[in-house]
Amino acid sequence: MLSDVPGIPEEEKQRLLHCVVVGGGPTGVEFSGELSDFIMKDVRQRYTHVKDYIRVTLIEANEILSSFDDRLRLYATKQLTKSGVRLVRGIVKDVKAQKIILNDGTEVPYGLLVWSTGVGPSPIIQSLDLPKAPGGRIGVDEWLRVPSVQDVFSIGDCSGFVESTGRPTLPALAQVAERQGKYLANMLNKIGKAGAGHANSGKEIELGDPFVYKHLGSMATIGRYKALVDLRQSKEGKGIALAGVLSFFIWRSAYITRVVSWRNRFYVFINWITTLVFGRDISRL
Repeated sequence: MLSDVPGIPEEEKQRLLHCVVVGGGPTGVEFSGELSDFIMKDVRQRYTHVKDYIRVTLIEANEILSSFDDRLRLYATKQLTKSGVRLVRGIVKDVKAQKIILNDGTEVPYGLLVWSTGVGPSPIIQSLDLPKAPGGRIGVDEWLRVPSVQDVFSIGDCSGFVESTGRPTLPALAQVAERQGKYLANMLNKIGKAGAGHANSGKEIELGDPFVYKHLGSMATIGRYKALVDLRQSKEGKGIALAGVLSFFIWRSAYITRVVSWRNRFYVFINWITTLVFGRDISRL
């Protein structure tokens, strides 16, 4: 480690071993929780001489996991704090090579900075001369067609409903893109079989029902074999909300079903078991 070099000042050691995560969404929370768990269980046992210098700070402008149930957010906050993650509320004003500056003037030095503030449209999407949805995404109608452009569809986190549809912006999640892909494939097959020609020239009734997204829920791990499971269809809706060890096994069960092949599922499962019994392999660190 660079922090082991003789002559390194104490202040510099603290900076080098300080990881700052910006963004309190599922990605930022999962990374912070797992990293803190890794530090507490593995790194501190092997590198005892630097254990007091290693820190993890999570910065979020508002509440962490804002889309989750209030009880789950409170549980996650307590568990992250208990595991050693420092939670800071603030807005990042500027990022420099070795520190970030918050809107209140606070300077936070870091050795590693992880940016997880969400997904935005890429420059090529922004540069396209196409109708735009809120956030700079490609605008689509209820059938995922790009208005005023013939035979062009857009799905995934690069697209969003135009304001005239009155529909909310969909979350940039894999489950949204997956369902949009299946919907669009079925619709294109229907158009092809009907011989209707151009998609935008057909009547709405020929295209079938418009795309409707139903949220199946959200899950996130927070380290130490604990996770959050929020099965509500919306933030205001009712549904199952679980936290703890049981939620962790539900999360892992759902995760392994998304692994492509049975061969890879087997290897992932074996890796989980060996890590549980023998701990993480940190021989390359």
